[in-house]
Amino acid sequence: MNSMLPATLAQVATSDPVKISGFGVSQRVPEDLSACFAEFLRRIVPTSPAYMAARNAGVEIAGVLRDELYRNATIEVAETDHIVVGSVGKRTAIAPIRVVDLLYALPPKLGLIKAADALKMTWAVVKSRHPETQIAEDQSGVIVPRAGITVKILPCLPREGAFLVPGPPTLDRASGWSITNPIAEAATLRLMDSMYGSRPRLLLAVLKAWRNTNEVPISSFALELLAQDFYTSAPRPYALAPALVDFWAWSRKRTPATLRPPGASTHVVIDDAWHGKAKAAYWRATLGEYHVGQGKVVDAALEWRLTFGPKFPVPGDRAETLPLFREKARRHA
Repeated sequence: MNSMLPATLAQVATSDPVKISGFGVSQRVPEDLSACFAEFLRRIVPTSPAYMAARNAGVEIAGVLRDELYRNATIEVAETDHIVVGSVGKRTAIAPIRVVDLLYALPPKLGLIKAADALKMTWAVVKSRHPETQIAEDQSGVIVPRAGITVKILPCLPREGAFLVPGPPTLDRASGWSITNPIAEAATLRLMDSMYGSRPRLLLAVLKAWRNTNEVPISSFALELLAQDFYTSAPRPYALAPALVDFWAWSRKRTPATLRPPGASTHVVIDDAWHGKAKAAYWRATLGEYHVGQGKVVDAALEWRLTFGPKFPVPGDRAETLPLFREKARRHA
């Protein structure tokens, strides 16, 4: 069983809440832009119980696989056969949590199995208890719809601290396996957070909300890599609003680009298909900053709400009564 997940890696701490620091106490009706951002973060950052519920959904599916794949195991494998990764594992999810990624270590006897066969085997095992289970269209994992949340299983083969996970076959990888290192990814993000006062993770949270609201054609993982690169490239504003303005300007110059995740063997290609959305967000944020300079906090908050969606609060909570929003609602009716 020496190729199982090391216990020190599998037992990831669950008490790692995102700290909404530097914004003051919660206000029922925000009075300034800083308070609006604080309340917005409280609305989009999942609570610790929400993260725990997501993890438990993954643990349940891990148990289904364990019962079949490790039926004759002579040692306890419950703590070393799986790890929750992705946005839930790294605490970068947006509320409500919809998907939890589960890395599941296959038995050592399957060390030479092809990725496609690993997916089929995983699908067959889980389908016996969850008939709605299916293999993802991109062959990246097995999808298990649950009540309120979907578990995505990534069957893996541990390799020297990293993991082989399914990916589309290429000329270089006929078996379909690719190397990833979610442990290194999480460690890098935590180091960045400790160095910059939780700002990278908070920036990423609002960027994900912007992506979801505006259907921005860029992956959440690509935004995560860019956010980390953004903070390491130069000193950045501490306040979130000016940091966003800087990010949208910087990111359009930084991409197209090819970035390699920590500990991975393959690169993430980030194109420029999302530049138009980023440019629009930049100018709306710039207009919001102008309104703040003029003392028009409500107008500034309205610009940010159009950027992030209805969860972004407006002082006085009167956004739906203003002409700007009535016109926007009419256009989208």
